Amino acid sequence: MDLRKLRHAVFLADRGNFTAAAARLHLSQPALSRSIQSLEEELGLMLFERVATGVVPTAAGAAVIDEARGLLGQADGLKAHAQRLARGETGRVRLGLGPMFAGLLTDYLRAVWQPAQAVEVQVHILPAERLVGRLLADELDFFVADGRAARDHPALAIERIGEVPVGYHVRPGHPLVRSKAISVADLASFPRVSPSLPSVPVETADAVRESSRAEAGRIYCEQLPTLVDLAAASDAVLLAITPAIGEHIRAGALVTLDIPAISDWTAQIVIARRARPFPAPTVERYAVAMADHFRRSWLGEASCA
Repeated sequence: MDLRKLRHAVFLADRGNFTAAAARLHLSQPALSRSIQSLEEELGLMLFERVATGVVPTAAGAAVIDEARGLLGQADGLKAHAQRLARGETGRVRLGLGPMFAGLLTDYLRAVWQPAQAVEVQVHILPAERLVGRLLADELDFFVADGRAARDHPALAIERIGEVPVGYHVRPGHPLVRSKAISVADLASFPRVSPSLPSVPVETADAVRESSRAEAGRIYCEQLPTLVDLAAASDAVLLAITPAIGEHIRAGALVTLDIPAISDWTAQIVIARRARPFPAPTVERYAVAMADHFRRSWLGEASCA
């Protein structure tokens, strides 16, 4: 069934004569006549009969044209929906963030999410290991986290965004701040607060591994603001990506400990997706916007858009 011919029949029924319908369709009158004749032959029905003012649908033609209106409406709706999909303006996006990146979320969503667009966004704040599992189980479309947790997974496509410093942070009056030279061993006697750490260590440097040893209590929590509050109000030492708590450092609520042995400690930030040849346009738009937002917010790079 040729939708174009059905559209011609609907226009002819609405206009009541070949001349007006052909003009509206930007066709010659003979071309429209041939299209209607071809449709009638295909259906085995006479769709129109002549009257003094032009043509009117036959009883069978009226029934066919009524069905055609619904079919054409569905086709137009499908085309419009496909165009919105292609522009990334409809669909579902399931994104994951490591706890350190949750502070980027509000400004990111303000920039990329348009309430008038039919896009459902699901956000999951989880440790990197769980994000990998969710992505491999096809429960996420992409995530942003320290990429070392996602390495060695051939089913994943990894886009490197950049490196950011990692360190230990304390309140300004903390006993360690008064120390002239801080070693990683000095950290052990103080309580530690941080997001959940990988069950399989991803750090290779001996000093970094040693710095994670704590003889006092620990709190693991995926809510970074809670960890910041605990460190700012106690002698707890906060392990964090430094830009993630930049506003608290600038406000004087926290200071970064100067520990020479781990001064070059960084996290390798990536966007991880399933390795698919044809990603959904909406998902791709949100992933590209996330990478761009991260680079501008934490790395100080210009927009890639």
